Amino acid sequence: MKWLEEIVHAIDALGGIAGYHEIYSYIEEHTQRQLSEHWKASVRQIIEDHSSDAQFRSGIDLFYSVEGIGKGVWGLRK
Repeated sequence: MKWLEEIVHAIDALGGIAGYHEIYSYIEEHTQRQLSEHWKASVRQIIEDHSSDAQFRSGIDLFYSVEGIGKGVWGLRK
């Protein structure tokens, strides 16, 4: 499973809206991958790259900032 798929799966499993620490905990408990020292930064980068509320570099707008940028709570766009 790619990082993007894991993040989408985590947020979906957490009800469609989740804070970074909830996302991190879910991934730690459910991933099959070996987590590197900087894996949490990778998660943040992927979310921001896939959100028009943030950096939006991917062309695929999957996430939205629930409480505003900098609050660390993200939802899945429908």
